[in-house]
Amino acid sequence: MRRWLLWVVIVLLIAPAVQARDNRLTRKEKREGWILLFDGKSLNGWRVAGDSVMRSDAGWSVEDNCLKVEWKEGNQNRNIISKQEFADFEFSVEWKLAPGSNSGIIYHLGDAFTEASPCTGPEYQIIDDLGWPVPLSEDHTTGVDYAMHMELENKQLHPAGSFNVSRIVFRDGHVEHWLNGQKIVEFEAWTEDWYDRLRKSRWAQNPCYGENRSGAFSLQNYRNCTLWFKNIKVKPL
Repeated sequence: MRRWLLWVVIVLLIAPAVQARDNRLTRKEKREGWILLFDGKSLNGWRVAGDSVMRSDAGWSVEDNCLKVEWKEGNQNRNIISKQEFADFEFSVEWKLAPGSNSGIIYHLGDAFTEASPCTGPEYQIIDDLGWPVPLSEDHTTGVDYAMHMELENKQLHPAGSFNVSRIVFRDGHVEHWLNGQKIVEFEAWTEDWYDRLRKSRWAQNPCYGENRSGAFSLQNYRNCTLWFKNIKVKPL
């Protein structure tokens, strides 16, 4: 067999395996206890906020092996919530957004959480930092603990249309937000500093904000947003 033909055969054999890496756990990840929250094919494992099931008009679908959210006028646009709950964890997700989009990852949500519930949890903010139509305050940019803890100096954000990798680590109240391999936010939950920030934040009138010690993850469907998520996984700690 000619060498070039041999290389063609090798490439054809390898390509499906490479493509299959999205939304799959490696053997090493399985041994470490990682759990896949999105299979790349369905919305199984997620429910609409305030309901026990998914709804077709909530704005969520599967596209190109990604979990896609798209705000549409006339729909019952809703956040979605994982059916599984976690206390201490390491969470990882890849995401990209359309220009001008805004979303977020909320964690430690209780069973009773609805769209209007004040008992929300900390949020890893996701937004088009560069393409947002008005200037963003530091506590509203990608990767921050929304309206509570701001970013550090080593943030490296890929632009709209490109995938970013976000990671959240929560262990015994110690929290880390990571973006594209860099730790950008670090804080302690339920400390004097935490409650001082809470009293000065938009959550000041929400006494149950962030009080859950375990709970579900939520992905936001915010006004006029379009985002894609893949490789959504979590490892209990």
